[in-house]
Amino acid sequence: MDNLRGIFPATISTFDTDGKFDPVSMRRIVQHQIDAGVHGLYVCGGTGEGLLMNSKERQDLLETVLDETRGKVTVIAHVGAFQIPETLELARHASQIGADAISALPPSYFYKPDEISQINYYKSIAQVSEVPLLIYNIPQRTGISMTEALYSELIQLDNIIGMKDSSGDIYTLGHLASKWKDSVIFEGEDSLLLSSLIAGAVGGIGASYNLMPELYVRLWGAYKENNIDKAAEIQARVNEIIRTLLTSPDLIGGIKQVLRWMNLECGAPRSPNRTLRDEETTKLRQAFDRIGFFDN
Repeated sequence: MDNLRGIFPATISTFDTDGKFDPVSMRRIVQHQIDAGVHGLYVCGGTGEGLLMNSKERQDLLETVLDETRGKVTVIAHVGAFQIPETLELARHASQIGADAISALPPSYFYKPDEISQINYYKSIAQVSEVPLLIYNIPQRTGISMTEALYSELIQLDNIIGMKDSSGDIYTLGHLASKWKDSVIFEGEDSLLLSSLIAGAVGGIGASYNLMPELYVRLWGAYKENNIDKAAEIQARVNEIIRTLLTSPDLIGGIKQVLRWMNLECGAPRSPNRTLRDEETTKLRQAFDRIGFFDN
C-alpha cells in the first residue's frame, strides 16, 4: 500500500457546453495535476460531482483517467451512489479496469443506517472489489460519524484498509491512526492537512488541491523532510487561498471558475451546484487578485 500515500486532488469532473462528460478537458485536468507532482487522483467524489453523474458517465470518466495516467500516479475511484446496486456495479468496474483502490460514502442520503447496516454495506462492496476499499467519513454531509467501535469492526473486514476522513476531527483521526497503525487514513479537510499528517494521516485528499497542487506537493515534501516550519508556512498560504475560495457562494462553481482563469476549462457544474453570476465572478476574481493568487 505504499502507493496510497501523499497528495491526492479530489479531481473535478469536466463537462462540455451541452453538459455531457468531456474527456478531452478531463485529460488536460489530469495532466496538469500529474505535472504538478501529485501522488494520485481521487475521482468521482463530492468535488468530482460523482453523485450527480450516471453510472455510464462515471465509468467513462474513470476509463479516461486511467488511460491518461497510465500508471504514472495512483487512482482511487469513489463508487458511492444513491442506489447500493449501482455502488456495487461501480466497484466491480473500477477494480476490473485498473483503479488502484476504491472509496465509498455510507448509504445515508435519507435513511440513517445503524452500525450493523453500515458493516453489511461496506462488506458487500469489499466482497465485489479486487482492490482495497477506503471508508469515507464525512458526517457533516451524511449525518453519520465514524466511531472507534465501528472502525474497529470495519478495519477487520477483508479488503478494507482505512478511510478518507473529512470530519475535521484531528483528535479522533490521531487516535484511530495510533491504534490501527497499519490502516490508511487520508485527511479530507484541506485546511488541516499538516496537523493531520503529524497526527498520523498518510496523506490528503481535497477539493482545493485542484487549484494549487504544487503548493500541496511542496507542503508534503517539507513535511517528509521534517521541515515543519516550512510546511506550516505553506499550510498558512494554502489556508489563505481556501478562505478566499470559500467566499464563493458555490464551492464547485468557484473551483471551476478559478480553473477557467487558469486556462483549464472544465464546463459548468451540475445542478444543484451552479455557475457563478457575473457579479459573483467579479467579486471572486477581485478576492483572488488581492491575495496575489495569479502572480506566479
